[in-house]
Amino acid sequence: MKVRPAGKSLRLFASILAAAVCLPATGSKSNEPEKAAPPSADSMFGKEPGEVRNDNGLKMKLIWCPPGKFTMGSPKSEADRNNGEDQVEVTLTKGFWLGKFEVTRSEWKQIMATEPWNDGQRIVVEGVDDIPATDVRWEEGMEFCRKLTERERQAGRVPEGWEYTLPTEAQWERACRAQTETRFSFGDDESKLGEYAWFAGNATKSDEKTPHRVGQKKPNAWGLYDMHGNVWEFCRDWSGKLPGGSDPEVTQLGVTNYHRAIRGGSWGNTAWSCRSAQRAGSIVGARNVYLGFRVVLNPSRNK
Repeated sequence: MKVRPAGKSLRLFASILAAAVCLPATGSKSNEPEKAAPPSADSMFGKEPGEVRNDNGLKMKLIWCPPGKFTMGSPKSEADRNNGEDQVEVTLTKGFWLGKFEVTRSEWKQIMATEPWNDGQRIVVEGVDDIPATDVRWEEGMEFCRKLTERERQAGRVPEGWEYTLPTEAQWERACRAQTETRFSFGDDESKLGEYAWFAGNATKSDEKTPHRVGQKKPNAWGLYDMHGNVWEFCRDWSGKLPGGSDPEVTQLGVTNYHRAIRGGSWGNTAWSCRSAQRAGSIVGARNVYLGFRVVLNPSRNK
């Protein structure tokens, strides 16, 4: 038997091994992370009121608000009601996810990389990122929502046909009431407001004359915090006659109306301004330390 020298065998084995390593690994998987397929539009709908999701890049918590019918506005018998609150019947044909909290400074900076509350603000609150992002114009709030939508779509977390935006007045009041018909989401007794809201009765009187950290008071029945007080919140609508009907939204600027609708009252307002039906307006382009917003995730308006 002819014996091959050991050195030549080793060299032959090494050359075979090298060739094998150079062959394309047709069956192997890349170590690169794969982008997740976006969820289907149908899978975005919640199942019950108060359901929570936070599967976005900001880990922002959102609360499911189901579709349905409700009465928007206040009855003529309600104490401290204003003009413009005449009741209308509303049907929301699709449910929506509303921010559990008002958009915070931290969330704003991650998307917008600006600090509008430090631009000539009269009230300085330093070193606190979980208070509402204030001194924001309506257009900037909408731009925040547009950028958040774009970012979440690119990450495969929001499908086409869904978007982040500002809530309509109807969506806001539906969520605030959480199927109640009283002055506040917790009932008619304003003496309990301090348990649910930062308002003039417990903020300015205690020398805490600033916006407050979100989520420090009790939530409403659907788990939404600070729907009463803390800061006023922008809605998508122009401020005008209270709209009724199916999925209402005031999209037309009135002849003498240059305000966007705002809701909820603030830390500087008395109790009657924090009622569920209370409506006000912010002049276009204005900044205000009493004013912020929260987002809604819902089917796109053009769908």
